[in-house]
Amino acid sequence: MSEVFERFVKGIVRQTDSNQEERNDLSEELLSHLQCAFEDLHNQGYSKEEAVQMAMLNFGDDKEVGKQLQQAMYPYRREMMLILSSASLIFAYSVYALQLFTRGDAHMIWLLLAVIVSAFILTVTLRPVQSMNRRLWMNGLLLSHIAVFAAGSLLAADLDLSYSAVLSIFSYAIVLLSIILVYRTTIYDFPSSKQSLQKHAKWIHFINITIGIILTFITLFFVWAIMLFAGEMNAVFLVILIPLIFWGIFYMVQLKLLALKLKAPAYAVAFFEILLVGAAAGIWLFRTFGLTGM
Repeated sequence: MSEVFERFVKGIVRQTDSNQEERNDLSEELLSHLQCAFEDLHNQGYSKEEAVQMAMLNFGDDKEVGKQLQQAMYPYRREMMLILSSASLIFAYSVYALQLFTRGDAHMIWLLLAVIVSAFILTVTLRPVQSMNRRLWMNGLLLSHIAVFAAGSLLAADLDLSYSAVLSIFSYAIVLLSIILVYRTTIYDFPSSKQSLQKHAKWIHFINITIGIILTFITLFFVWAIMLFAGEMNAVFLVILIPLIFWGIFYMVQLKLLALKLKAPAYAVAFFEILLVGAAAGIWLFRTFGLTGM
């Protein structure tokens, strides 16, 4: 009986995007419900075999129950991920094909990166891996996706006007959906079990994700400008990645402080980080636009 129920519950839990800890808790809860249903039916006079079958039959089809649990736990998340990956693949091949047919040349490396990151997102969505740290891996994929398709928006804008407007809007929508999913995945869908201060952790995540996205777009702008005017990249230009490296360090420090229940130091580091980014952005804007306006 136990093995029958465990196989049934495993089929249900497999339909959800939960991590291993959440799957264990969910399995335990579902097994408890099935055991109670079995005991009630057995006490009503049904044999053990009949009670087992009726308990599972009354519970519902395992795949359907799993889909309902997925929707209840993460509303429309899987649908959003499928839309993102599918739209990204369509956009990537469209931009590449138009570059190839209108100019006779195209960015093969960008296409490969776009297809790889989109395919990985699609694979992880359709076939979630239980042992995987979903928040870490999914955010890594989504942030990579934002960088790749933000660069793709520049490629789309560089096409003929008859195509660039539609494809640019398409790329902005794709990047926006990626950003929304980063916030959702980090703050709501997969909170860390190591953080006891969940409310403060959400604020720290929100602050750092916002800063990270801003820095990513600024970095991409400099990469684009360097490639446009310098013609090629060299090791010296890797200094533009330094702000992103420091951002990652600050982010990890804040989460470590929160894990130690040191709220004030965590927020102090976040405030210092905001001041640094704000000062750097102000200097950059002044040097870029202020000097040209004089």
